Amino acid sequence: MAKIKTLLRKAAEQTVGALWDKIGLLIDAFTPAECVNYFTAAGYDAT
Repeated sequence: MAKIKTLLRKAAEQTVGALWDKIGLLIDAFTPAECVNYFTAAGYDAT
């Protein structure tokens, strides 16, 4: 979660639409393993 927060803060988008667009672009910065770890740590069954 810290990684996405850091990337979004750095982008400093000013509108909700621009923020969602940036999230769409940043998603490629995360490996599938990172995503599984995030959801597992949040208490979800990531399998």
